[in-house]
Amino acid sequence: MHYTDQWNGIKIKQFILPSLFICTFAFIFITQFGHKDDNDCWVLWATQLKLNGLSSAYADYSKINYLPLYLYVLKIFGHLFPTDQIAFNIYKLKAFTFLFDIAGILLICSLVKDEVKGLKYLIYGLLNIGYFYNTMIWNQVDGILTFFIFSAFYFAYFKKGFLSMLLFLLGLNFKLQGIIYFPILLAMWWPQLTVKKAIVYGIIFIGMQVIIVYPFLINGSPHNLLRMIYKSVGYNPVLSMNAFNFWHLFIKGNLMEMPDNVKLFFGLSYKNIGLILFAVSSFIVLIPLIIDLIKFQFYKKSFNPNLKLILIMAALVCFVFFYFNTQMHERYIHPAIIFLTALAFLYNLWIPWLLIGLNYTLSLESILHFFNLNHSAYFLFDPFFIAILYTLGLFILFYHWYKALPPRMFVLEK
Repeated sequence: MHYTDQWNGIKIKQFILPSLFICTFAFIFITQFGHKDDNDCWVLWATQLKLNGLSSAYADYSKINYLPLYLYVLKIFGHLFPTDQIAFNIYKLKAFTFLFDIAGILLICSLVKDEVKGLKYLIYGLLNIGYFYNTMIWNQVDGILTFFIFSAFYFAYFKKGFLSMLLFLLGLNFKLQGIIYFPILLAMWWPQLTVKKAIVYGIIFIGMQVIIVYPFLINGSPHNLLRMIYKSVGYNPVLSMNAFNFWHLFIKGNLMEMPDNVKLFFGLSYKNIGLILFAVSSFIVLIPLIIDLIKFQFYKKSFNPNLKLILIMAALVCFVFFYFNTQMHERYIHPAIIFLTALAFLYNLWIPWLLIGLNYTLSLESILHFFNLNHSAYFLFDPFFIAILYTLGLFILFYHWYKALPPRMFVLEK
């Protein structure tokens, strides 16, 4: 173990200058390349929000299917350029997302005792090409959700519950898939909460939520926002949106063209089976926290969660969400990368970080073809092979989860 368990915000400042240098270098050499469909969406939405305002986002005619937080970014971005120049400059959105990538790695480096090693790890974190690829090549924004979720864990561990909850709320307003981390975070918040705090925090966060969504609803379209949230769960009702996960091990062909509502046995569809596997595996992952809370609540034991185990659980919850569920995009495993990065830097668990990070890169490259390789000539880009590597990564993570379990975990003594 070579991390500090005492929060020191000053230490982060020591990495600011190197981070600015890295940002400057990245911004100078930023590429205009990106995923065409996603870029087209950013252009369409930024233009609409510029011309018609935030209140148009969830109008009856609108094609926007994102939650409010990133729409503020697109609104501001649209006003930085003439309308006919938004498409040409859309790649510059990468610079904004990259700041969140940097910030997430900085939080990890602030935990490293050795400052020289922390600076080296800052470089390592950003050289993880899977982490880098999503933002600076694809022009996607999963790095922003990743920062909010990881920082919520970071401050929850240091018992700064209000700040942790605030960051989690912002994450949920960015992408709803962040909800999968709620059980772990709730367990970390629980010992710090009193009835009075819960009521006060609840009122504050409800007020903040109203403030966030109000500009989008002033023209009277709250039902469209709610409908968009509801429909997002089944927006792509197919087996896989290029996730190359569990389903690619057993089913051949283009899984993007195979509906996930086909009944298999006992009235269960592919979607139902995926949800059951996710729920069961998540419950198994959370067992240590559940037991710790039982001991705290009913046996008056202290609640001091093991950081290593928390990081493994967070990575695993993201992993099994991505691995077992249908309708998954290739990028939905992205938040797991930062937890794996922390495990590598703080506990020398380099193999999961390298294996899963590399596999994630192969997955993204197999779709985007940035490096202009003949993918059909390399088995590395085959969906079945990528699914096998993800499966291996999952087993390795569960192995480390088991190794990190505390002794006498199931002993409930007063």
